[in-house]
Amino acid sequence: MLRRLTLIFSSILFTPYFDAVQSIYVTTSQPYVTVNIGNNATLDCSYKTRVGDQFSLEWRFTPGPNENVPAEKILYYTDGTAYKLGPQANRIKLVDQEPTKGDASIIILNTKSSDTGRYSCDINNPPDFTGPTEAFVNLIVQVPPSIPKCKVIGKPYIGNNITLSCISTVGRPTPMYKWSEVRSATATSSPRIMVKVDSKKGTLLLRNLTMKDSGIYRCVSFNVLGEKSCQLVLSVTVNNEVGVIVGALFGTLVALLLIAVVAYHLIHRKKKKSKDHHTGHELREDAVAPGKETNSHLLASAHNEGTRSNSMNSKYNIVV
Repeated sequence: MLRRLTLIFSSILFTPYFDAVQSIYVTTSQPYVTVNIGNNATLDCSYKTRVGDQFSLEWRFTPGPNENVPAEKILYYTDGTAYKLGPQANRIKLVDQEPTKGDASIIILNTKSSDTGRYSCDINNPPDFTGPTEAFVNLIVQVPPSIPKCKVIGKPYIGNNITLSCISTVGRPTPMYKWSEVRSATATSSPRIMVKVDSKKGTLLLRNLTMKDSGIYRCVSFNVLGEKSCQLVLSVTVNNEVGVIVGALFGTLVALLLIAVVAYHLIHRKKKKSKDHHTGHELREDAVAPGKETNSHLLASAHNEGTRSNSMNSKYNIVV
């Protein structure tokens, strides 16, 4: 009996002290909220405390998935007045215009993709400083994919490997992709569903191209809100670059050959002229000096006559 009376007395004596110091508790019933773009989003925040003259409410916003970005103050309430800040100011309102009764929730009107991020609800009510004074809500605004861009990576020559690329710059959740052949280049071929597709990157790999790979290809970008598509025309051709390179090499070789032939003839002709020039200036041993050719003929003629006369005398033994 005495113990029971002691507990009752203690609770009566100390309860006002604890209520004055520790009666604050902030929480949210929906820490994760997902809405489609253009719809309204309600961010829940409730609290328990004895509101005093110094009560204040503050909402802050950290854009995107990066929590390292500094939070921005978007709403502040004190002394019966709400102050709205930042680019969302015209689209934010309190659920309870006097958030002093335990409901500090807000509504974001006509949500945009940029509203995606982390929101914090902070209650300040001196002298109640102990206990959880802040609650967090993560908002995801879903956006349909933008029209993707289709392109060919590589050169569509016979025998080559190429990649068809498809990408949407906007979309949340992140879009997935699928490729299909709308119309084949050959009339007898039916459209094919592509199996070598990276559905996350939006790429289609085509190996060892043939003329049958020519046609119209379609890429679809999709998520939970819808889909968008793009098309491209693929024309597989013969690699003319090889012929151009071979022709250029052949032309170069022919030009070098002509240059070599011309150079050979020029050098040969020069050597021949040089040889003729040296031969014209050489003196023969039996050459006759100018002006003495006539005398040489006379002496030779007289010598022949004397020889012939001696022969005749010997033949007939003429004695003088």
